[in-house]
Amino acid sequence: MKKLLTVLIGLLFTSCSFTGGNVPEVPLVPEVPLVPEAPEQHPNFEKNVELAKTWFTTFTSEDYDGLSALMTDDVQWQSGFYGGPVMDKEATLQYMKGWQDAMENITYTPENYLPGVDPETGQLNGSVRTYGVWTGTNTASGKDFEILMYHYFTFNDEGKIINSGDFGDVSGLIGAVAPDSAE
Repeated sequence: MKKLLTVLIGLLFTSCSFTGGNVPEVPLVPEVPLVPEAPEQHPNFEKNVELAKTWFTTFTSEDYDGLSALMTDDVQWQSGFYGGPVMDKEATLQYMKGWQDAMENITYTPENYLPGVDPETGQLNGSVRTYGVWTGTNTASGKDFEILMYHYFTFNDEGKIINSGDFGDVSGLIGAVAPDSAE
């Protein structure tokens, strides 16, 4: 019985060893990069970041005509107010003028400028997203404000804004800087 067991163990070892043929060597651990390569940036992204910066500079300098020139005639702009609509160009310019009239010494300090993607394809499309802090003073009350906001800008090939939007606690901001009520 011992001899039979020894023969079976020997056959097992010899049957598991391979001594020839064209079998490729397979590594035990596949070589996978630790950090996947980022997709190539859209060629218009850097140019569009500069256009977004121009929008912020133009807005804070209260250049109403300059703001109009940065947008297409059929621009769509998402209001930052609770329940606010997507606005056309005329309503957008009134919205911006309202901010300019209600606030003084407005500044925007960006935390970043990020590449955007096409919402249908998920592919980089040259649009720009930014998070940043707005500061200023309410004209009527003299109260200062500071608010973190998110904005997005999509540009056409001519460098004009075709859609944009503002997101943050705008309604809360308006309540916080409103003049104190007389009691």
